[in-house]
Amino acid sequence: MKLAAKLILIFMVGVLGIVALFSWQIVRQQREWSQQSNAESAVDLVNALKPTIEQAYRDGGTVQIQQAIEVTKRTTSGSAMRWIDPEKPDAVQQIPDAGAVDTETRSRSISRISISDKDGETKQFTYVPLTLPGDVTGAVEVAKPLLNSEANIRRSFQASALLLIGVTLLSGFVIYWGGLKLIASPLRKLIKQVEQIGEGEFGHPPAITSNDEFGQLAFAISQMSSRLQQQRETIEAETKTRLQTQQQLRHIDRLGTVGTLAAGVAHELGTPLNVVSGRAGLISSGQLSAADVSSSAQTIQKEAERMTAIIRQLLDFARRTGTEHASINLIQLARQTCELMQPLAKKAHVNLTVNADENLSVTTVGDTGQLQQVITNLISNAIQSIPDGGKIMIKVHSEQIQPPAIIESQHKHFACLEVIDTGIGMTDTETEHVFEPFYTTKDVGEGTGLGLSIAYGIVREHGGWIDVASEKNQGSTFRVWLPIDDQKDLQ
Repeated sequence: MKLAAKLILIFMVGVLGIVALFSWQIVRQQREWSQQSNAESAVDLVNALKPTIEQAYRDGGTVQIQQAIEVTKRTTSGSAMRWIDPEKPDAVQQIPDAGAVDTETRSRSISRISISDKDGETKQFTYVPLTLPGDVTGAVEVAKPLLNSEANIRRSFQASALLLIGVTLLSGFVIYWGGLKLIASPLRKLIKQVEQIGEGEFGHPPAITSNDEFGQLAFAISQMSSRLQQQRETIEAETKTRLQTQQQLRHIDRLGTVGTLAAGVAHELGTPLNVVSGRAGLISSGQLSAADVSSSAQTIQKEAERMTAIIRQLLDFARRTGTEHASINLIQLARQTCELMQPLAKKAHVNLTVNADENLSVTTVGDTGQLQQVITNLISNAIQSIPDGGKIMIKVHSEQIQPPAIIESQHKHFACLEVIDTGIGMTDTETEHVFEPFYTTKDVGEGTGLGLSIAYGIVREHGGWIDVASEKNQGSTFRVWLPIDDQKDLQ
């Protein structure tokens, strides 16, 4: 409707301008024609009186001319005439109700002037020059009212005004109806379809089927909607495939870590299995007293529970996990992961400890299995970087920090989990590429180069980042930054 109103306004202004210009031109031409007609009538009248004026001049000079004109004026209706004598001083004649008018009668051209009196009556004074015998010049003034012509002009103006009003009303109605039917209604349909597309509703048929520009636009919008639908389906399929690939890579990396842990677990299970075997042998020999049999059975039960706990931890870690996010205590998660990695650390003669305040609550929101995989990867890499034994310390705390530019978040309170080792360290070049896929500093066959890349991706998905500080032969420090669960801390 706004567009139709604008079109109506623009069209009406144009029509008003054209009709007004046309009416003004008609009135001007009619006034000019009326004045020209009066002037021609005056010339014809003077030409008809010319013999009489010449005869009067011969009989008695210019005085006799005026008397002859006065006699003729009585027989002529509608026109007033008088003789303009060029011999009078300054050639200035007085026109009734108009003041003094300078009339140069020596000119041989016909002149005219229109003057309105105080009552609004308009008269036209036409001056017709005459040359009398003896080269005496003068002029006859013919005054004639313009009542009829002014009335015609007013009637023309009124007719033009009525025409203007009629054209405006008719044009306004036609444009309003046409704008409402031909523009406003199709535009509303197109806008509705575009809004549906903006809300994600694709695949609609054309909103308009007319064979004009609106129909072509509607068809183009419908085609665009169909292409967007196809692209969305393609993107969803590719995204699903990418997520599945990520999950598979993470699970493969997890299973690779499980294989590494299995060697340490096997060594860890050796001692309790020997205890169980020995105690079972003593019981089966029948040489133990009832009290010794009971003590041996308790020992077997205790060692079996210990082995069960170790195996359960390993199975829980190896199991494929989902992506359900919940509040996580990072200190507890770090301790559980260290317990799982202890057999591998002992086998490598590495002292693995967690340094965190038990009374401190450092929580974040995320997937427990994925974050445990991150910590496991970092500890596993740290163990492999210590070939001759050493120390690995896990620190957990919170800190106010400005996140890097790649993290699109206004959050400034983050949990920090540090993995500090006394290994061989890395050069600056190695630290620049350490999170790139398939980049590894290990020997051929000892790693795929995907562990840190997968860990980095998991942390980024949780709204955080990983940074590293390392010097060659001075060890490395990996810091995992994750958003603090403020709601949990407030409780």
